[in-house]
Amino acid sequence: MKKLYVILTMALVMMTGCEKKDINFVETPQKENTDIANFNGSGSLGYPNNQIVIQYDPLLTEAEKQLLRDQYGVATFKKCTCADPTLELWVFTLDRNGNLPGGGDLEETVAGAKEETELEGAEVNPTFQHMGQKLNASFGLEDMTVATASVVSSNQNVTIAVLDTGVDYNYFGFENPFLYNSQAGQNPCYDNGMADVFGWDFVNEDNNPFDDYGHGTVISSLIYNELSEQNVDFQILPVKAFNKDGRGTYFDILCGFRYAATKEDVDIINMSFGWYHSDYDLLHRFVEESEDKVMLVSSAGNKDQNNDLTPHYPSSYTVSNTNSLSIAAITNNPFHIDLAWFSNYGVNSVDIAALGERIPFYITSTEFVEVSGTSYANAFASAFGGLNFDPGMSPQQLKSTIISNTVQNTSLSTIKYQSYIYY
Repeated sequence: MKKLYVILTMALVMMTGCEKKDINFVETPQKENTDIANFNGSGSLGYPNNQIVIQYDPLLTEAEKQLLRDQYGVATFKKCTCADPTLELWVFTLDRNGNLPGGGDLEETVAGAKEETELEGAEVNPTFQHMGQKLNASFGLEDMTVATASVVSSNQNVTIAVLDTGVDYNYFGFENPFLYNSQAGQNPCYDNGMADVFGWDFVNEDNNPFDDYGHGTVISSLIYNELSEQNVDFQILPVKAFNKDGRGTYFDILCGFRYAATKEDVDIINMSFGWYHSDYDLLHRFVEESEDKVMLVSSAGNKDQNNDLTPHYPSSYTVSNTNSLSIAAITNNPFHIDLAWFSNYGVNSVDIAALGERIPFYITSTEFVEVSGTSYANAFASAFGGLNFDPGMSPQQLKSTIISNTVQNTSLSTIKYQSYIYY
């Protein structure tokens, strides 16, 4: 089950003539610029000042929903396609003074919406900048014909959803079918005149979650490699919530999470992204509702900070949810185990660690770039979950099995279980 540590493989590869390509694809910036997970939006607090996310009472009819939109002066709206019909994004037209319809600001509108008996929640819609930098390499064009050739004939054993920037199914490392078969799975979606084939793009509202940023492809390839090498039956469900610039809205992340978490045959959700401070109500509620359904694996963040003091979400949900794991990164040195300099930590909020520094990602058969960050440690943890998964396992049983198979090390005293995943 175990294999040689990544650095030994990397050293062997370099000795046999492979070349490291000088392309900047490192999730962690230089030490003097570690502020990598801030909000990025047009509003004064990091969100557009003309948008709110709402959740309807599930018993509301479409006519009743339209009455609410009219009441609040909604100009346009976006539905949570293929995920949750109770979720919706409301977009308002501001007057020349920057006021919402009926006057007032966004916070007042959110507060009023929360009081509506027909609504079960209302929040602002921040935009998050992805921690991973863009991959300056392309493997092919967006092509559903190529994608469908990579779809498994039937879903076997373990399904891992990757909520990220999508997947570039043209990547040469994906040698065998690995994409989730939506038509053979639970609750296939038909929306916007399209059928759910292997995942969903919540940014562009279509059935082709093609990765035009790169991060999701690297995450998927790490999971793919680990499980393929161990001859584990698996499939990956790509869920695109971040655009070509690495930006994702709270609404699209919510929809992506609900899409993955409500599929009965999804076993693990990989979330290699995050933000600080704000524990948003709707996502927190949806995470709690998933507790007995799916295992959540989240990266701890890359600011070399204590998440016990400054929470990082969604990874900090591990404190209150029995189906969540928060993953730190260790250095690429098998002879001296320690957290990577950038990795967040926390004896209550960060659980275990995995390799997250200087990981080779091949852009051709002979050229690679090195990637670093808790995102990639998180991918290894999700793959480790797949290796330890048995059909019928509860998320709590899987979490316990993962932790019990990690390796203790006293140098990891700043994380909860003081242990790391060894391959």
